[in-house]
Parts: sequence; C-alpha cells; structure tokens
Amino acid sequence: MSDDISSQPEDTVSRSLLNNLQEQLKATRMERDRQIFEKSEIVAKANAYAKERDDLRDSLAAMTAERDRLAGEKADVSAKALLTSTQLDAANRRADEAAAEVVRLRHAIAAAPSSDPGVVLWNLASQQTKNGVAWARGKIPADSPALPWFDKTVAVVTQVGCIAVKAADAFIRWAAPKAIDLFNRGKAELEARMAKK
Repeated sequence: MSDDISSQPEDTVSRSLLNNLQEQLKATRMERDRQIFEKSEIVAKANAYAKERDDLRDSLAAMTAERDRLAGEKADVSAKALLTSTQLDAANRRADEAAAEVVRLRHAIAAAPSSDPGVVLWNLASQQTKNGVAWARGKIPADSPALPWFDKTVAVVTQVGCIAVKAADAFIRWAAPKAIDLFNRGKAELEARMAKK
C-alpha cells in the first residue's frame, strides 16, 4: 500500500507535466500556423504589387510608343503641310495628352509600393504598430494627464527604434562581408587540411 501512495505523486506530476507539454505544443502549433498565414499574406501582397507594377510598365511602354507615333505624325503633317490647322491642332492635342499620360504612368510606377518581401513585411509591421498605438491612445481619455506622457513615450520609443534599426542596418552592412570572408577562409583551410589527409 505504501508503494501505491508513493507512485501517485509521480503519476500526478507526470500527468500535469504531460498536460503542460500538450498545451505548449498546441500553443506552438497555433503560433506556427499564424506565422504561415502572415507569410502567405506578405507573399500575396508582394505578388500583387509586382503585377501592378508590370501592368503600369506595359501601359507606359504603350503610351510611349503612341507618343512617339503621334510625334512622327505631327512632324509628317508639318513637313507636308497637307492637313488643315484643325487637323494639326488635333494632332498636337493628342501628342500632348500622350505625353501627359506618359508622365502620369512614370509617376505611378515610382509611387507604386515595393514588391520586395522584406519591404512588404516592414510596411506590414509598421502599419500594425501604428494601429496598436492608435488603439492604445484611443483608450486614454482626452482629458487625462497621462495622454501627454503617452505621446512623449511614443515619440521617444519611435526615435530609439529608428536609431536601433539604423544601427542594426549599419552593423549588418559592416559585418556581412567580414563574415563571408571568414567563412570562405575557414572553408579553404578545411579543404586544405582535408587534402593533406
């Protein structure tokens, strides 16, 4: 009977440990699924941006060709002087419209969001952070003395975050070539030692 009593705490501990591990596994799987979902959203956004940019580039190429064709037509009309002034004005107007459309399309391409997944991820994280800060600020009453402190804290955290990102970027740009060089030297050394054996 004393054996039964001494084995019960171990069973209870192992069951609670098992339940705890199962909960951790469930939480880990949920986090993995959430990350997979976010990754698929980022890839979908990047693909949509790339398609939009390609469509704009195609439109730009078509409008550039149309502009060039109209400019050639205008030159032919002016050189031959066969058309009336209204026809010449119409050709000039169409050429000006084509030139304006080319400028608009170039601006649209320049303003289009990047299709780089890293940039898309950064924009998504920035947007989520801004939404979270706006939500938290909305929970503070307008006449609360904590509101100015919240705004100052957000401003300081933003500045510190920007400095940290810039410093991390500078460190990566500095360290990456050195790490690659070190890896290549180590690989060459390993190959040289393996060749000696």
